[in-house]
Amino acid sequence: MPTIGLIYLLYFLRMLGLFCILPVFALAAPDAYGATTWQVGLAIGGYGLSQCLMQIPFGLASDRWGRRPVIMVALGLFVTGSILAAWSNQIEWVIAGRFLQGGAAIAGVLLAWIGDVVPSSKRSTAMAGVGGSIAAAFGLSMVLGPWLFVVQGLAAIFWLNAGLGVLAGLLLLRASDSRVVSPQALSFSSAQFHRGKLSLLCMGIALNHFILMSVFLTLPSQLVARGWSVAEHGGFYLVALLLSLVCMSPALYRERQGRQNSISWAIALLALALTGLQLQVSSGQLAFAALALFSAFNFLEASLPARATTLADAEHRGLVMGIYSTSQFVGIALGGFVGGFLIHAWGETGLYAVAMTLCFIFVLFERWLAKSPAMA
Repeated sequence: MPTIGLIYLLYFLRMLGLFCILPVFALAAPDAYGATTWQVGLAIGGYGLSQCLMQIPFGLASDRWGRRPVIMVALGLFVTGSILAAWSNQIEWVIAGRFLQGGAAIAGVLLAWIGDVVPSSKRSTAMAGVGGSIAAAFGLSMVLGPWLFVVQGLAAIFWLNAGLGVLAGLLLLRASDSRVVSPQALSFSSAQFHRGKLSLLCMGIALNHFILMSVFLTLPSQLVARGWSVAEHGGFYLVALLLSLVCMSPALYRERQGRQNSISWAIALLALALTGLQLQVSSGQLAFAALALFSAFNFLEASLPARATTLADAEHRGLVMGIYSTSQFVGIALGGFVGGFLIHAWGETGLYAVAMTLCFIFVLFERWLAKSPAMA
């Protein structure tokens, strides 16, 4: 079995490839490819759409044939899509490349693999490590993406993705997948898990990523309007991210101690961030909104998968985490597709209004579900 550190590294490399285009793509694609706002949303969200299609099949397949061979196949798709996007000078082919990249739907498989190697008593701490890997990838990408774009152009970011995919595959060759696979694991109908709790976690992670993806259709241009050059965006994001980790450390510590409470406060913090982004009164308010956004995002990204791994036995963990990860990438896909459409149709105000409404609906749903027999 792999060490937990290797799984973290694989997760880090994959998420770095996902996040690197976020701080620059909405600014660069119109000039580089003549892309419209809607096409930018398709390119960002297309990744999430193919992830949605493949998370559950890959999760089921990893339960049946093992984690490592499934991840190797997925990484091949990621590298192929990265090369296609890097070579393309038309937005349509970039969208196709992003769709292929998203076929590397290994998030659920990696989370299930952590569940295989970490006992349940330590799983919250292990998932906090996943959150740390994501946070590190996010922070580095906020610096690396703008710098690489300024120095080498947009294609260089996709070439970086391809290189990261190859590196992840080479690292994976060092791992052994010795878990006992089950021929019955491909049976969805026989799987037993807590569907009520899983539905809440899936909604939470979908909303978290919907907001993140849609915000990055507008935040880079807001920074430019405030006088920040693209080369300076990385510093802004990095400072906000580091401060957010400090702010969220007490809540994450409580999670590691097993004191799991409502997540509505984190969703409310997302809504507060959206309010700040919509008002845009000052640069200070923009910085505060970014801090609130990253704080809530990092907490949910670390907390929710740890809770999800406790909802199924080992035989069906790949399936459950595949369902969870599918929801995550539904949020990514909708954040790009719907976010781009809303900005095109109603402007940034329309986007933020819809996102805040979804936050309010989630809070109501969690309160209703807490009183439901499904959560017993």
